[in-house]
Amino acid sequence: MKKLMGILLLFSSTIFAREIDLQEAVDLALNNSKTLEKASRNTKIGELNLGRAFKLALPTVAYQGNYTQAEHTTREMYFGGDTAINNSGVNKYDSKDGYTSKVVVTCPIFQGGAILGGIKGAKAQSNILDYNYLKEKANTRVNVIEIYSNILTKEKNLKALETSKLQLSSKYKEQEEKLKMELIIKADLLKTQYALLNVESEIVKIKNEINIGKKRLKIETGINFLEEIELEKINIPIELSKSMNLKEDMEIAKNSSLNALISKNSLEYKKAEKMVAFSDNLPKVNVFAEYGGIEKKHFSDTMNNEEWRGGVQVNWEFFSFGSGIDKYRVAKENYKIEELNDSIVQDNIEIDITTAYSEVIRLEKLRRANKSSLGASRENFNIDKERYSAGLISTQDFLDSEVQYREAKINYNKAESDYLIAFEKYRTLLI
Repeated sequence: MKKLMGILLLFSSTIFAREIDLQEAVDLALNNSKTLEKASRNTKIGELNLGRAFKLALPTVAYQGNYTQAEHTTREMYFGGDTAINNSGVNKYDSKDGYTSKVVVTCPIFQGGAILGGIKGAKAQSNILDYNYLKEKANTRVNVIEIYSNILTKEKNLKALETSKLQLSSKYKEQEEKLKMELIIKADLLKTQYALLNVESEIVKIKNEINIGKKRLKIETGINFLEEIELEKINIPIELSKSMNLKEDMEIAKNSSLNALISKNSLEYKKAEKMVAFSDNLPKVNVFAEYGGIEKKHFSDTMNNEEWRGGVQVNWEFFSFGSGIDKYRVAKENYKIEELNDSIVQDNIEIDITTAYSEVIRLEKLRRANKSSLGASRENFNIDKERYSAGLISTQDFLDSEVQYREAKINYNKAESDYLIAFEKYRTLLI
């Protein structure tokens, strides 16, 4: 029964393929991406750590207690020459024990900058995790666009190959008849046969690539593997470069892009580490209030001193052979290294933006050139078909013309897809 249901599900999903558009694919990926979910959980950890850093500046309430039992289980008190054995009036204790119990309220009033540094560091770290999450969202979007666009490109290429197969199959049949009438030589037929087999091989290859591409898209979007999908076409605008301004975009990328913000907050984090390291060399001052005390039983100095107490506590490790100073120096050097990293990030942003901008311009021109080449190849192929039918050109000339036309279509399809992806990657650098 289960096998039957599985077959019916597969059959129904094959007949009723699900149509999705690019925006739907992106939305599904953003909702179902495991990598994105992991990044989202990291942002929650950042928020919790920031909350913990603030709470270190607040009072704490703690209970401290211990119970003590002394070495001897039986204790006799001696008074002169009398003992508990020869004088029943002498005290005899079966045990001696006691306990300490108190509730302590402590509030920091000066920690040398450790608390403030911790808050600043936690805030910077939380910001970094937030920006990494947004960066992962942007990367997920571009990745889905790239997979989606590549699938459509391969489907267009498959259509071009299937058209070539029909044309070559038709010519092959004509040549078989002509060979029987000895109007052509067998070599012409073999050339067409080779071209036909080569196209059929490419069809098998590209169908497999389309299948793999759709599996990748299903993984990214969370669509069930058994569900067949059909992708809606994308209308790729022309002259996307008109919406780009290299000078303005460069300024945005260097100051407010995710890469720039992550770098700036990494620098702030190292600055906070330096502050915390310096605080280790300063005194720590807390105010405290406590209630409790010590109660001893069966001791010679039995006592019970529970009461309210309060005061100021100062801790200062003012000499440790310079280890605290060394820790601060290490933090200072790490901060200088991070300053260099920030400068490197700025340089890389400039290079990446310039490269991405140039790539969009290049592909825009290439798309236009390939479109002109496609028109010329189509016109040339239509003429060569007539010339071949009239016997004015050889079989090889006809096949060369057909290949040129097919490759022109494939090149144009690739240029369109590359153009769209390059533009989306350029936009991502500005986020």
